[in-house]
Amino acid sequence: MKNLIILFSLVQFTTYASWKYLTTEDGITIYTKEAKDSIMPFMASGNINANIATVIKTLKDFNNKNKWSPKLKSVKIHKMISENKYQFSEYYQTPWPATDREFLLEGELKQVSENEYLILAHSIDSNFKDQDHIQANVDYLNLKIKKLSENETSIEFEFHGDMKGWMPVWLMNLIQKKWPLRFIQGLRKYIDSN
Repeated sequence: MKNLIILFSLVQFTTYASWKYLTTEDGITIYTKEAKDSIMPFMASGNINANIATVIKTLKDFNNKNKWSPKLKSVKIHKMISENKYQFSEYYQTPWPATDREFLLEGELKQVSENEYLILAHSIDSNFKDQDHIQANVDYLNLKIKKLSENETSIEFEFHGDMKGWMPVWLMNLIQKKWPLRFIQGLRKYIDSN
């Protein structure tokens, strides 16, 4: 059964053929899809000059994630379901005139093999919601982390969700193009400095 769950999780990572190339900057490639209203799908892939254990440890360090993840104000763990499964909120600052967003998620770290991990997250409906933030709806927020060598790790990041509430088109386009780029750049810089 466990293998079926992991196989199903891997299927969620769609092929590159279903994505439209957007841009490459700093060795990070960004893809997008057509979307309606405030749904902003994106995929980003790039490499990090660090071993896979360091990358995983940094991604799980919720207390310091706001030091490198773009526009992230804070993270709050609501419930630990298991050692690698959590219910949590990420609170993001959104440029004026839009309202700040909360991503209320359940996420899990899964080991696929010795050299590959997945972080899979999606929105949940619970009483943990913060009334001062608009609740974004995340269909899936998936990261694939893979060892390339002892000191190089690849990361592939897919997001599909609805930001909800009002947001100008220019801001949606900016988030779709720049947020995943800044995420991987921020992760790189933080790891390099620690």
